[in-house]
Amino acid sequence: MKKEQKNPKAVLPKGFKDNDEITISIRKKVSKTIEEVCQNFGFRELETPAFEFTDALGKFLPDIDRPSGGVFSIQDEDNQWISLRYDLTAPLARFVAANYQNIVKPFKRYQSGNVWRNEKPGPGRYREFRQFDADVIGVQSANIDAELCVMVAKIFEKLGLSSKDYRIKYSNRMIWNDLFNETNIPLNQISEVLRAIDKLDRFGEDGVRELLTTGRKDQSGDVMSGVGLSDEQAASIVQFIKNGDKSNEQILDFENYLSNFPNLSIDFDPSVVRGLDYYTGMVFEAELLFKVKNNKGVDVVFGSVAGGGRYDKLISRFGKEDVPATGISIGVDRLVYALQQRNNLDVSEKPLVVIVNMNNENLSEYVKIAEELRNNNIPCEISFGSQNLGKQLKYCDKRNASIAIIAGDEEFEQGVLSIKDLSAGKEISKQISERDEWKESKAGQINIERKNLISSVLKIIKK
Repeated sequence: MKKEQKNPKAVLPKGFKDNDEITISIRKKVSKTIEEVCQNFGFRELETPAFEFTDALGKFLPDIDRPSGGVFSIQDEDNQWISLRYDLTAPLARFVAANYQNIVKPFKRYQSGNVWRNEKPGPGRYREFRQFDADVIGVQSANIDAELCVMVAKIFEKLGLSSKDYRIKYSNRMIWNDLFNETNIPLNQISEVLRAIDKLDRFGEDGVRELLTTGRKDQSGDVMSGVGLSDEQAASIVQFIKNGDKSNEQILDFENYLSNFPNLSIDFDPSVVRGLDYYTGMVFEAELLFKVKNNKGVDVVFGSVAGGGRYDKLISRFGKEDVPATGISIGVDRLVYALQQRNNLDVSEKPLVVIVNMNNENLSEYVKIAEELRNNNIPCEISFGSQNLGKQLKYCDKRNASIAIIAGDEEFEQGVLSIKDLSAGKEISKQISERDEWKESKAGQINIERKNLISSVLKIIKK
């Protein structure tokens, strides 16, 4: 007997989310602002595919204990492993290696797109999220690293944030390599050490010390393995976090460039190491300093929304010589959430005109009105849900429509239209149910000649 197939559940997989119209509108506005600033700094757009060959992506993710090395992978029809990109940098490296002779260097590119990570989801931590990257290929100078940080600060300013709202921190992987040599930390442990340091904001000094030595248990009871360093080695690292060495030549060049921007909140912080393994020099991270409500309703400092650094050896994985490269990645979804919390962005909906459908016999006239509006770039729709006037007006209210247009046999015979400015009568749907009541209600209502449709609508929209 055939087993009865169960209906699927209308639920999302863990770590994924749907986005509503408001969130999408804010994200588009944020992305457009970032794009405009990048263009002003000389960057041009590039688009790479969602999938890459798994070996081309490389294993650089910080959470190496996750399934498939932190990526979502499948086999294609040729039995080759391909993976969804976990960031936008590794695909860029593949593109540069494949097109090295044809691209103009320095090559300055930006890209916006979704990335995927097969990691343990948690509050505010998703398996799919939107990033916006800006990278420079072919420039060795730390000046360009500093310029990236300045550009991010300019983006924050364009989005309505002041220097008190954000902090951009920078350091250099080289100063940490010097410390690792002094403290005799084995080469095969350096990646784990860097990942532990990168969790300072989450776990504090004591938590980092535990991760560097014997490990720690989080609030959920999960045990995070320790690196296995001695107490003395861990103490040296924690001490270096407090007062790291700034004598590195790249840092000095970086700071020389920043001296031209004294009002920007960009500061040295040796704890910035970045979790990805491909960084080789300057590294930087941008955090928001204002408080927001977490999923439990508790006020917390928002934290990191962007980060990046220099990766001079990533492209050489494809058989090329070392190519100087640097970039920064902005977590668009996190930034959108933060701006929503602050109500920093006013995302106004496009004005919508609803053509009230009095009867289907006049459908061709309604279509003509709709086409005329759309040809003049005025969003509109014909109401097909119900021919009941009251229900249609309630629909207008729920859609936050700006204008309702009513016309029946009488109006079309006379060559006129009734236009209702809905902002002048928000309670209209509660009060009106019959056509006679509509006629008697004068709030925001005008009668116009049919030929004056566009000018009359624009007058209401633009007031």
